Amino acid sequence: MKPVKMLLALGLMLLAQAAPAHDRAWPGKRLASLWPEAAKFTSKQINLSAAQTAQLEADGVTLGAEDKSPLFYFAGAAGKGKTARTLGIILFIDAYGANGNMEISVGMTADGTVKELNIWEHSENKSVAADEFLKQFLGKKNSDSFKAGTDYKPAEGAQKASAAVALAG
Repeated sequence: MKPVKMLLALGLMLLAQAAPAHDRAWPGKRLASLWPEAAKFTSKQINLSAAQTAQLEADGVTLGAEDKSPLFYFAGAAGKGKTARTLGIILFIDAYGANGNMEISVGMTADGTVKELNIWEHSENKSVAADEFLKQFLGKKNSDSFKAGTDYKPAEGAQKASAAVALAG
């Protein structure tokens, strides 16, 4: 399973259990721009088990201490108690392109479909953050393979950054 997909799968399992998490800077404006129809956002921080950590590391992901307790954001519809409904999940990811760190956000519906994918900060070729490139990931499922040349066309002049975005998707 792709590393980020494993984290998103964990987040999807948490959809029914959304609850406040540890304090971090609240990305309210970014959340609202990712899921404008949401009436509220909540967050949940989880701790990866030793088995989950081992799986990610076996997939080639180097995890820092903070990476072992990811923070998931849940977009909620209007309503209270049992009438409240979770629309989806958002995860902010740090990925690495040829020129360094890229801050990426992925919004997925409850069935694991990519609803939104954004790059907030990067030092890569501008083509990697262009709508033309990012839109090809929308509607894909977390079960898709995201293979370059087959499932997506890499951004021109940004192969490594494109692969990092696909890993996030």
